[in-house]
Amino acid sequence: MKKALRQYLGAGIWVALGIVVAAQPVFATTPLSGAACLAQAYPDLGEPLDYGDELQTQMAQTYPLEFRVPGPQEDPGRVRSEPFFKALYGATREQVQAQLVAVPWPPSGGSLLFSSRHGAAAALQRVGAALAPQPAAAYVRHSAGTFHWRNVAGTPRKSLHAFGVAVDFALPRQLGRYWQWSGCKEDKHCPYPEAVFRDAQMQDVVRAFEQEGFIWGGKWAHYDTLHFEYRPELVGPRCKNVQ
Repeated sequence: MKKALRQYLGAGIWVALGIVVAAQPVFATTPLSGAACLAQAYPDLGEPLDYGDELQTQMAQTYPLEFRVPGPQEDPGRVRSEPFFKALYGATREQVQAQLVAVPWPPSGGSLLFSSRHGAAAALQRVGAALAPQPAAAYVRHSAGTFHWRNVAGTPRKSLHAFGVAVDFALPRQLGRYWQWSGCKEDKHCPYPEAVFRDAQMQDVVRAFEQEGFIWGGKWAHYDTLHFEYRPELVGPRCKNVQ
């Protein structure tokens, strides 16, 4: 893993544990804040992080903590650097599977398979414990899948499910909405299902996940309201308002 990180492509800003070693003279604020968040979110990387073009693109959009309809091209966290996540969680199905653990999930009384790397499984366990006594636990009782070595539908890019750090739920009351199911196209504006935002228990679920470093696909213009993924670089304690 460390060797993969050391060889990660790009020629940008080097950061180790949030300490900037070199900086670009122009427009430094944006890449430096993003690089610092990545280093803060994954402190056990063990190697300096090369903050090149792909990671800058990954961190370019701010993930909003408020509930609002996203703009036409607002997909914070949906664009991902696949080499970075392969270095974090494994480059092959076998490498990822070797890191998976069964996480107790009190809302269902069962467990969810999730990566043990970089605090992902521990964070998911805390979400389940927080939601268990709430009425909103009913919304996340039935998992629609965690680990699955596959690409994002219709693309050559690996899904975060392939790395064992994403979970989908079979939501009630028609709250489970996915942009492609609605006939939307990638390059055209897709009307957002605003009723999802108005559901108070859905908001409780989202907040519980965000509190532990997860983002929700319902905050993307290309919405996927069933989907949560572990992305502490976007919602970590010092990274919530990164520009």
